[in-house]
Amino acid sequence: CLVYLFHVLNTGNDNMVFLFLYVDQVVRVIVIQKTLIEHAEKLRQVKAVIFSQQRTFWNGARRKFLRDIQEGSTETAEVGW
Repeated sequence: CLVYLFHVLNTGNDNMVFLFLYVDQVVRVIVIQKTLIEHAEKLRQVKAVIFSQQRTFWNGARRKFLRDIQEGSTETAEVGW
């Protein structure tokens, strides 16, 4: 690509230079957008995992709390629930 750009610069064809630079910028933007989309997808996956684990934790904590109350355990009160 650079060899072609130097050739275009030497021939003095300004339109080709601008076209080359424009295409170069478009390709860079597409690569950046693709990278951002991939990162956004990874963040969505991480968020889903965290949400699932958080829900599992609180469901387990609620079940333990209710079980302790039914069994008359004072451990829950002592721990500060």
